Amino acid sequence: MKIFYSIIIVLLLIGCNEDNNSLNAEENIKLNIRVHLMESEAWIHPLGSEMNMWVTESDVRQTIIPEMNSIWSQAKIEWMVEGIINEPIVEYNGFEEDIEYIINSERDDEGRSDPARLPLLYNLMNPSYLSSEIELEKNLFHIYIFPFIGNTSQGNAMNPYGFHSVVGCWTNKHNRGENPEKTLLTEPQTEFVRGSLARTISHELGHVLGLSHSCNNCLMYSRGYELNVAQIVISTEEARRRSGV
Repeated sequence: MKIFYSIIIVLLLIGCNEDNNSLNAEENIKLNIRVHLMESEAWIHPLGSEMNMWVTESDVRQTIIPEMNSIWSQAKIEWMVEGIINEPIVEYNGFEEDIEYIINSERDDEGRSDPARLPLLYNLMNPSYLSSEIELEKNLFHIYIFPFIGNTSQGNAMNPYGFHSVVGCWTNKHNRGENPEKTLLTEPQTEFVRGSLARTISHELGHVLGLSHSCNNCLMYSRGYELNVAQIVISTEEARRRSGV
């Protein structure tokens, strides 16, 4: 009889573990992301690079988003593609001068990127694809991929503009302001090379989820892919709020 009851208990424990595993498998917080591929004539850097929009919808779906989900699996956050827009930049009066300013912008002596380029990038976005402040408080996140966003810059969460985060598919951050090169789509997480497009987007979305540059050799600093416990708690709480979970 004791053996019989022991078998029952074991079976019940196995069943509980399977239920827990099922629940754990469903615990991912799903967040919607809209990716804007900003198209225009090639932007010409003073050092010679012709910086075009080379990232494709296939790159986003098959390479960038899976890598982002791998990175954010630490916090059980999963990014779902709400849409990918091939978006021509807005060609308003003086837009060429604004692009030239963006291309030539540099960091100051304290390493801060030029904030004056952010409203210029914002002006190049089509207003019909922007979200309102109310919408931006809900479950929709925007990433704008431009050809270039400034010397030694690779990404920015645009706080004054409702976190319409921007990244560049050309960068000279890794070579400290030399001739820009195509940004890597991904790189091995165990061997930081120079930061990939997927990592940069993940980093900027970390800012949108309430994280700051509060660690060394991690996702929210200049190198690495890790999130610490505090960052996981903060980002998860904000993700749950935004998703309504």
